[in-house]
Amino acid sequence: MMPTSSSEKDFSLLREVLAKFACIPYENLSKIIKFAKESGPDPANILRKPSEVFEDHEKYGLGGTCFSLTYALKSLLDPLHIRTDYVLADMKWGRRVHCALVARIGGGEYLIDPGYLFSEPLALRHTEKRVISQKFAFASVQYREGQWNLYTFSPALQPKWRYRFSPDPVTENEFFFHWRESFFQKSMNHLCISRVSGEAQAFFARDFMRVTTPSSKKNINVKRDPEKTIEEYFGIHPQMYQNAREALNALKGEKREPSAG
Repeated sequence: MMPTSSSEKDFSLLREVLAKFACIPYENLSKIIKFAKESGPDPANILRKPSEVFEDHEKYGLGGTCFSLTYALKSLLDPLHIRTDYVLADMKWGRRVHCALVARIGGGEYLIDPGYLFSEPLALRHTEKRVISQKFAFASVQYREGQWNLYTFSPALQPKWRYRFSPDPVTENEFFFHWRESFFQKSMNHLCISRVSGEAQAFFARDFMRVTTPSSKKNINVKRDPEKTIEEYFGIHPQMYQNAREALNALKGEKREPSAG
């Protein structure tokens, strides 16, 4: 159901917020730094709250991973009286390892995924496949066997399955539980950054980096001067990259039990 009359304002406001929020990068540098610094007897200390996400973005150009970005985005939408619920998603490498929001406006439901830097809400409809453009790729959702399935694709590439999630929302306690569990997933074994800026999307993981535009793809040599390259393409302060490298090495040198986080 498309928004009408009384809900049009909320839908327009939602799109405006998402368009601005999508400029915040996806990155796990801040997560790794905080885990190395704050992990201890109180698991809540390792979670980056919205104020921290926004302050770190302003000071250092940082962002967050799907959990901290989703929580921060919800903190902006709640005061605007835009109803959203948490959903947890299964990916190829694990169950309930990704998260997003479902907004409910004017009788319609819309997927909101800041972790994938989506700048538009994606309508959830059982009767038809919905497709939206996210600048550098298209996203679609399909309902199959009681689950929503998200695909991304481009005009030149076949659709790629990303994740599936139940239409049933999860509680905030469940959300926090899986957020804490995410600190022990394999995604914490390397640095990763993704950012959309202007007409380009930059992606970095381990020592691989690529910049994509609507008409080209270019691999970047990041090994020569990683701090400078990361700052140039992602806007992240060089000291944060160095801190994350040191924190990652420290974490790899430790043996941790799941109960510790």
